[in-house]
Amino acid sequence: MGYLQECVGIESRYRRNRGAWASHLEESRQLMLEAAGQCAERDTVLIFGAGLLHDIPLTDLLGMFRRVILADILFMAPARRAAEREQRLELVTLDVTASLTSLAEGKTELTQPTAYLDDPSISLVISASILSQLFVVPNAYLEKHFGQGDAESEVLGQALVRAHLAYLGAFECPVALIADETHIIRDRSGAETATASALHDVPLPLGGRSWDWDICPLGEIDRDHAVMHRVRGYQDFPKT
Repeated sequence: MGYLQECVGIESRYRRNRGAWASHLEESRQLMLEAAGQCAERDTVLIFGAGLLHDIPLTDLLGMFRRVILADILFMAPARRAAEREQRLELVTLDVTASLTSLAEGKTELTQPTAYLDDPSISLVISASILSQLFVVPNAYLEKHFGQGDAESEVLGQALVRAHLAYLGAFECPVALIADETHIIRDRSGAETATASALHDVPLPLGGRSWDWDICPLGEIDRDHAVMHRVRGYQDFPKT
């Protein structure tokens, strides 16, 4: 469907912009460690979206929990090497949407994910910067192969975001969420020229804390514009 290409693209952007990304990655790691530090039980931490590892304080989490599970659609070489070195680190290839098989066939009715909800060993769940990515590849795929229009992509994007939030809310253990909330375009002077929801206008709960991620500095897209993401993080995601 294009996940490998997307993953390689993210890795390439990281290598070009690691200096600009550094503060965002450190904010993410710190929030995860704060969430981990508040856990009364420290058996297993389950992390969604950890295939590239850049934002994951893996060594610290291995020191705090008996087991670390990284769950993602695919894993690049650094994660695989880390799992080979550490028996308490488990890589699980997981479709966190539980719907990719049907989406690949052009069917847009979603299945609500249930993986690990019945696992009593899970002490902490972390959703690591994947909420705004869940619909990117499926929508591009459906637009290319099934002629899906903008309105349908909007509806599917909203449904995937809401389904993931509901999935996180179904865990009995604490949950930490890090998610891009807003796309912001700036000109060469730093002035904001456009903003848009990163989540198809699905609102996040009040609370948490926010920071800015300089994801595409000047020159990454073109010489006159930069893209920043406003990120919201919850060390204890509010469940409804």
